[in-house]
Amino acid sequence: QRSWLFPDNELTVFCEVDLVVQDSVINSGKSTVPGIQVPRYTLEDELGQLWENSLFTDCCLVVAGQEFQAHKAILAARSPVFRAMFEHDMEEKRIKRVEIQDLEPPVFKAMMDFIYTGKAPDLHSMADAVLAAADKYDLERLKVMCEDVLYMDLCVENAAHNLILAHRHSAGQLKTKTLDFITARASDVSETSSWKTMLVLHPQLLAEACSSLASTHSSLLGPPPKCLK
Repeated sequence: QRSWLFPDNELTVFCEVDLVVQDSVINSGKSTVPGIQVPRYTLEDELGQLWENSLFTDCCLVVAGQEFQAHKAILAARSPVFRAMFEHDMEEKRIKRVEIQDLEPPVFKAMMDFIYTGKAPDLHSMADAVLAAADKYDLERLKVMCEDVLYMDLCVENAAHNLILAHRHSAGQLKTKTLDFITARASDVSETSSWKTMLVLHPQLLAEACSSLASTHSSLLGPPPKCLK
């Protein structure tokens, strides 16, 4: 019986071993435990507090009679237009009070929120007006954010209006996508009141829309017969 259990007087055992390494240093010499937790980046929150609470301000911006306290350095760092305003021999450089024209207080507030924090939470309610402000003060990222909001809300009724807006403020991405939309829905868009207004006030945009439509139809039809020979 013993010879049957232990042939050649040998015992072979098969088993599984789970190895748990407690030491935090492996052969490479690098720690395997979680690293030091770095606090969340809060610069935009801290700058936002300066703006919201009017702390340590050095200029006053007046919009439609309403005063906003701000910081020249932050405005100049974020907007080339504000930088030029404070650098050159303009009245704004000499005095601490600046009159802001052609903007309503809510739109100006949205623009300033972006300047200080990089965020614009209220864009959906006034994206077209904020787009104009972003274009005026050369805030390219805010401008593209507005383009995105306007494109997401694009429909037959506002397509022509958005095309005018994109053309007026050199919003290239919005203009291209709006032309594509108009090309796809030309018969519906051409019946809207905003399209008819565009024909009168911006006839050059009709030419661009027709060119886009012709280009699309040409690609669908393929090359003319002579080109195939």
